[in-house]
Amino acid sequence: MVMKFALIGPGAQPPSYTTQRLLEEARKKFKKTEHIPLIDIKLKINNKEIDALYGKKSLKEFDYILPRIDSKRAVVGYPVIRFLDDMNVKKPYVAETVLIAHNKFITLQELAKAGVKVPETYLTGSKQSAEEILKKQKLPVILKILSSFGGKGVLIMETKESAMSAIEALQTLKQEILIEEYLPNPGEDIRGIIAGDEIIASYKRIAGPGEKKANIHAGGRGVAYKLTSEMEEVVFRSAEAVKSSLLAVDMIETKDGPRVIEVNINPGIQGMEKATNINVAQRIIEFVESEMKR
Repeated sequence: MVMKFALIGPGAQPPSYTTQRLLEEARKKFKKTEHIPLIDIKLKINNKEIDALYGKKSLKEFDYILPRIDSKRAVVGYPVIRFLDDMNVKKPYVAETVLIAHNKFITLQELAKAGVKVPETYLTGSKQSAEEILKKQKLPVILKILSSFGGKGVLIMETKESAMSAIEALQTLKQEILIEEYLPNPGEDIRGIIAGDEIIASYKRIAGPGEKKANIHAGGRGVAYKLTSEMEEVVFRSAEAVKSSLLAVDMIETKDGPRVIEVNINPGIQGMEKATNINVAQRIIEFVESEMKR
């Protein structure tokens, strides 16, 4: 039996490191492997059926589809994944996951409901309400936009004056305001990636000199790190909470144990592969193969 695999991505040229690595490993496993630009998918509805098409090909023909949908493309990606749900196409998550994972506040809400420890966080669209919240918060505080990613759209504010200035700017841009407790740490966070019932890799990200954000794209560096059993449990719970079998979970270690600050259904793997010498792309594709055979 010839297994057919597709990766749905932004369609950028050249593809990102992660997309290239996943396609490279997939081509070793599957004779039929396609890279489908999200924007080129056509959704069809009539009185007999619904279908998602790429060219003349129905996406129902694929045994497994791996979406690479980032926050910029969530609005386009959501209906595509919803169609794939209704078409019973195998993939790592359902359409609801796109809405959860690309909204920082809803992510934290679902994690907290699942018993995962998160930072104390507020959401408001009012400058007055934001000011009331800031009066009660210890400094520094973190301000985020709901669709921030890779450290972008995340501001660490040292004073109430600077925080209020940023809030005014966000209001001008018609952005809701997410105010998050700052978790003291030495500029470090910990990431684990789960695929199905296995944590396939983990590492620690350390901020660059003078930085507090540890994101690799913000100048941080990665080092190999083995999760504690408590952290592993946090990763499994987080994946269940956002309804995804493939997920990166970012944590900060505190005196009260690990707290999740973010999850990512579209994680980059370059930093992790470099830091750990683990073939993360291969492990993801091995997970995909196991899902195809189920």
